[in-house]
Amino acid sequence: MQKFAFPVLKILLFLLIVYSPFFLHLGNMPVRVWDEARLIANTLEMAGNGNYLVPHFQDNPDMWNTKPPLMIWFQLLMLKIAGNQELAFRLPSAIAGLLTATTLLLLFSNYLKSYWFGILTVLILVTSNGYIGDHVTRTGDYDALLTLFTTFFAVSFFLYTETGKQKFLHFFFAGIVLAVFTKSVQGLLFLPALLIYLLISGNFLKTLRNKWVYIDSVIAAAVIAGYYLLRESVNPGYLEAVYVNELGGRYLETTENHRHEFMYYMNLLADKQFGNWIIFVPIGIFTGLTFPDKKIRNLSLYTFLLGSVYLLIISSAGTKLAWYDAPLYPLLAILAALPVYRIFGLIAGYRSEKNRKWLNVLYPALFVVSLYYIPYQNIINKVYKPHEEEREDEFYSISHVLQRAVQGKSDLNNCFVCYTGYDVHLQYYTDQLMEQGKKVRMTVPGALKPGDKVIYAQDYIRKKIEEKFQFVETDSFKNVKFITINGTRDSNN
Repeated sequence: MQKFAFPVLKILLFLLIVYSPFFLHLGNMPVRVWDEARLIANTLEMAGNGNYLVPHFQDNPDMWNTKPPLMIWFQLLMLKIAGNQELAFRLPSAIAGLLTATTLLLLFSNYLKSYWFGILTVLILVTSNGYIGDHVTRTGDYDALLTLFTTFFAVSFFLYTETGKQKFLHFFFAGIVLAVFTKSVQGLLFLPALLIYLLISGNFLKTLRNKWVYIDSVIAAAVIAGYYLLRESVNPGYLEAVYVNELGGRYLETTENHRHEFMYYMNLLADKQFGNWIIFVPIGIFTGLTFPDKKIRNLSLYTFLLGSVYLLIISSAGTKLAWYDAPLYPLLAILAALPVYRIFGLIAGYRSEKNRKWLNVLYPALFVVSLYYIPYQNIINKVYKPHEEEREDEFYSISHVLQRAVQGKSDLNNCFVCYTGYDVHLQYYTDQLMEQGKKVRMTVPGALKPGDKVIYAQDYIRKKIEEKFQFVETDSFKNVKFITINGTRDSNN
């Protein structure tokens, strides 16, 4: 009975640690502007038109979001299970985070025979601000799913070089295909580091002589090329759009004004995304490379190499976005956990004749709690009461108003929403309200007339309305104004 209970307790501890960071209040925040809103629009159109090969946007093939539709397929599945709500579109990302943490735990528990090393690594991962946040595990974007598959194929490749077992080679190529089907070429950015590791570890010639490397390579290339060629055949111009959006155009040039200095990601990781854990990374590299266990030394070298090459590649790109560093977090978590595990092992291994058995358990537990309590509490606070920064009110204050109306907490019937710029995140809610029989429509100031009820938030809209109309303000929320237009202004004044 005890042999059965202990593994169950280990699983329960793991689930207790990861549940809140990934799933707590996951659907509370309104739809995020840009990628999440676009993916949701793609998913809803796919559900409506039944075209599972070519994602559409506003009834046309989407030539801006040119990535393969694996994430959209997962969102479509969750849509059918959970219904049309924010939670459905974010569940694939949260589940991907859970599976990434599970992958790390299995690596440490099964290969390195250290469940606690795995737990310490997972704790760092789920207390990483950049990983538990918008655009990764807390929103319906690509990056959590991409990170799952890059982590999966990276772990599989490491285990193949360590054990020589063919199944890990097959897993590696399967992970490559899934990563490319998630986010196109970004799923391949670890490959240069893998080649370097083969040379350093002495596995290069052995790998070249393995027939399955060639068989699996051909199968993977055929599957990937097959999708792109099939998509081009039914969606002419698709391959050109892929090049412009994802290959030379995005890497060699700056798109959409996303230009930053070479040290952008390093500064971002240190200042915000990885926080104080970044201090543990260089210590972890030294600790890992000098560790008594050869398996851990190899893993440390491998992880350091993958992280360094990937960081160099994305730092050299013309276009830099904060979430491009997402695949780094599992690697950084491993490196940062190395000195923590070393100290944990020394404390857990300390025995004294004067110490009682319960003290031998208490001391390591106190060490873990003292180190992780504040970072974990910060993440719980972040997901328990999620909120935007004040600078984001322009995008999301109206979203909150519309979300409440969809939930039946307010009535916006016969109301116009004035907003300029990319408004897909707002259209998600106006479409739902229209389906509920509520007349809530997007419009521009020039189309308004006396008697209209209007909500707006942007200064540009305010100025346009004030120039043309007389109105009375009926309510407000943050920077959102609720007005009723009661006349026009005399153009001669």
